[in-house]
Amino acid sequence: MNTFIRLRDNIRRFILSREMLFLKIWSALVAFVGLMCIRINFGYNKTVSQVWVSIIIALVCAFFPIQGVSIVLTIVLLLDLAELSFEAAIIGLAFVVVGYLVCAYYRSKNTYNMVMVPICYSFHSPYIMALGTGLLSNINEICAIICGSVTAYYLHIVKDNAAAIIDETSDVSIVTLLNEQMLKGRMFYFFLIAMIAMFLVVYLLRQSNINMSWIVANLMGVAVEFIIMLTGFLLNSQKGEIPGLIVGNIIVIIIGFILNYFILDLDYSRIEKVQFEDDDYYYYVTAVPKIRIVEEDKEVKKI
Repeated sequence: MNTFIRLRDNIRRFILSREMLFLKIWSALVAFVGLMCIRINFGYNKTVSQVWVSIIIALVCAFFPIQGVSIVLTIVLLLDLAELSFEAAIIGLAFVVVGYLVCAYYRSKNTYNMVMVPICYSFHSPYIMALGTGLLSNINEICAIICGSVTAYYLHIVKDNAAAIIDETSDVSIVTLLNEQMLKGRMFYFFLIAMIAMFLVVYLLRQSNINMSWIVANLMGVAVEFIIMLTGFLLNSQKGEIPGLIVGNIIVIIIGFILNYFILDLDYSRIEKVQFEDDDYYYYVTAVPKIRIVEEDKEVKKI
């Protein structure tokens, strides 16, 4: 166990000593992955879809904060959608604007989740953002998760019906697709409820007074989300989606354990219960010590 703790502490110190460099690498990586997702799932704008253009944009995004990266990705996505259908781009822009206004009203700071959720959705693992946000953020961030989930499902509909949208002889329109497959589609509501439920379960459990609260929150959040989505797939006769759901949830569990390993450092084997009083109250306190390994002092003698 001490070996894993030392390894984690060494990684932490290494990252913190080069924090600005790792932030730039992270911004560039998110930008490049997002651009590749746009290129693979849409790719109708031949200019922005070229790999060398994506590399240049990602390198420029290295000097932006993650919020700025999300704005750049949104602009590129809208340009790409405009090549497919101007109507699709306008509706996509409306979703983004409404999302930012809702997040601003409810003081949700992590608005980049509105872009990160669709990116993770393209990997069949949008629940990573619900889990990570529930573990690391406050209740206000549920707004960004909801708005990101709505946008992700809209893009999923546009992608699946791109051929019909391009076909000039087809009577299919974006508004019709939204009405039939989103507003009247039961799977959309199952997905939205699963994301919200997972966030709330994780958020509430990780703050609860139980041992290993983060791990319990991780497992219970995934279990609740899996049951909801499994029910939705079975009721809508989409059994072919179940293997992808299972793989996606395994990835979510692994990500949750990684977050617990690198961020939370509590030693539940040495819990202490303390009680004291003042003039007005009697206090019962449960103290969970942090894991600390005393570094060995090495004395070097020159002979």
